[in-house]
Amino acid sequence: MSALKRSFAAAGAMLALAALPAAAQDLTIVSKVTHNNEPPATATNYIASSRMRMANPDGGEFMAEFASGQMTIIDNKKKQYYVVTRQEMQAVTAHIQAQMKQMEEQMKGMPPAVREKMAGMMGGVAQAIDVQKGQGGRKIAGYSCENWVVTFGEMVRQEQCLTIELQYPVQVWDAQKDLAASMGGVGGPMGEGMGKMYEKFKQMKGMPLANTSTTKILGKTSTTTTEVTEIKKGPIPASAWEIPAGYKKVDSPAAKMLK
Repeated sequence: MSALKRSFAAAGAMLALAALPAAAQDLTIVSKVTHNNEPPATATNYIASSRMRMANPDGGEFMAEFASGQMTIIDNKKKQYYVVTRQEMQAVTAHIQAQMKQMEEQMKGMPPAVREKMAGMMGGVAQAIDVQKGQGGRKIAGYSCENWVVTFGEMVRQEQCLTIELQYPVQVWDAQKDLAASMGGVGGPMGEGMGKMYEKFKQMKGMPLANTSTTKILGKTSTTTTEVTEIKKGPIPASAWEIPAGYKKVDSPAAKMLK
C-alpha cells in the first residue's frame, strides 16, 4: 500500500465507525491477527475522547487527533512515520476536485458512448461493492455480534461480526462527521460513487469484533483474520500515544503531492 493510500485508508477507517452510538468511555481493544499461514500476532487499538490509535492488518498504525484533525501514519516495518494535517487533507481533496472538473470538461468533447463508459469507470467502485446482512451471529470477548458480508466483485470478500453493545466516545462521532463532510466534496462520477459507497456501508451498524478478509489477485489468494480477544474500559496510559523510540519522521506524501 502506497504512503498516500495509507493516509486515505486511515481516513476511511474513521468513517467506518460512524454508525456507532456515542458515549464517554475510553476503550483499549486487543485482537489476534492471522495472515495466511503466518504465526498469529497481537494488535492493540486505543480509542479515547481526544484521539485514537488503530493497527492496520499490514502491521502499520495510525493515530488521529480529533480537535486538530491531524493524523500520524506509522510504518513499523520501516521504523518511520509521517504526519498529515487537516489542511493537507483538505488541499488534497481540493486537488482531486480540480482534476475531476478538468476531466469532466475533457469528456464533454467525446462521443456519448465514450463519455458513458468513462463515467462508469470513474464511479464503478461503488457499483462493484455489495453489502449484505449475513446469517446468525455469536459472542466474542463477552459481546454479542451479528454477521455481515462485504464483497468487491470477485476480488475481495470480507466477513465481519458487528456489535452494537459497545459505544465510542462522543468526540469520535464528531470527528467522523467533520471528516465525512471534508471528503464528501469530490464531485463528478467519482464523487457520486463515493457517496453511494458510503451509503452502502451505513447499513453496517456496529463495531467489528471479527473480520476475515480474503483477496484474490492474479490467481493468488491472501486471507487475513482479525478477532478481538479483550476489551478494556477506562483511562488509557499516556505511553499509548507515543511514537516508538528510534523511529524517523519523514515528509507527508500529501505535502509532496501538493508541491
